[in-house]
Amino acid sequence: MSDDVKDSPRYRVGMVARLTGLSTHTLRMWEKRHQAVVPARTPAGGRLYSDADVERLMLLKRLVDGGHSIGSISPLENEELKRTLAVQRPPEPRIQAAPTDVRDRFLAAIADLDAHGAEQLLARAAVALEPRAFLLDVVRPILDEMGRRYEAGQLRIVHEHVASAILRNLLVSLTRMFPRSSRERTAIIATPAGERHEFGALMVAMLVAMKGWHILYLGTDLPAQEIVYAAEKSEASLLLLSAVRLDSDVATSEITEIETALPSQIDLVVGGAAAAAAPLTRGRYIDDLGSLEAILGR
Repeated sequence: MSDDVKDSPRYRVGMVARLTGLSTHTLRMWEKRHQAVVPARTPAGGRLYSDADVERLMLLKRLVDGGHSIGSISPLENEELKRTLAVQRPPEPRIQAAPTDVRDRFLAAIADLDAHGAEQLLARAAVALEPRAFLLDVVRPILDEMGRRYEAGQLRIVHEHVASAILRNLLVSLTRMFPRSSRERTAIIATPAGERHEFGALMVAMLVAMKGWHILYLGTDLPAQEIVYAAEKSEASLLLLSAVRLDSDVATSEITEIETALPSQIDLVVGGAAAAAAPLTRGRYIDDLGSLEAILGR
């Protein structure tokens, strides 16, 4: 990761709390009383942290957990913190950024119902990798493997629910870290009525946000008329629908109704296995996120 990217403020306080294991109250106290880090500010006054800030906060937390007072170590430079930590105890094993390693360790933690360990592993992988690589090389393979193991009886419903909650919270947090662009490029993201599988839509939301679009995320299971209303009201230029597990006939009916009612100036893109059979007249079907990237690029 380049120094420019590392120093670029992009994480909100809730995401930093999740990444470091520090409460938002502790973060504020460390900043106000000890100047542990000095985050940037959004125009509205919210705090934004860089990767360098997160790294420093992780070092400070490990030393405080080992018995040091925050007042005694907050004036130290990062290299001094690292030397102090090295003397205190052997370094913890580093998380490998290899996607298969992250996937396997995440699923092992889920199998043990170690939600905290799974969340920390995934959050640190999100920091270590570029956002696109994290999304396409970590999140998508995890979802594919979870589906395979669930079908094979290797995961229970409770495992799926724990993993889904962790993945959803992290994807929502990561999507919010990208600066909002002008509303001249607004994209609506939703799933049709009856479709409650959300991860296709969430991954699309993150990818579209990465490309600089303003996002209006509507969530799952929305009637056609509500989706069209939101697209018109927000003056969107792009509507993206995800239909993965919905009955194909229902998906076709819902997508056709949306396409018919949607104003002609709003582009329609649909994806997901259930949407493949829909007889689109002006919308476009995509079968992977790479195809969506090509559309957004144009």
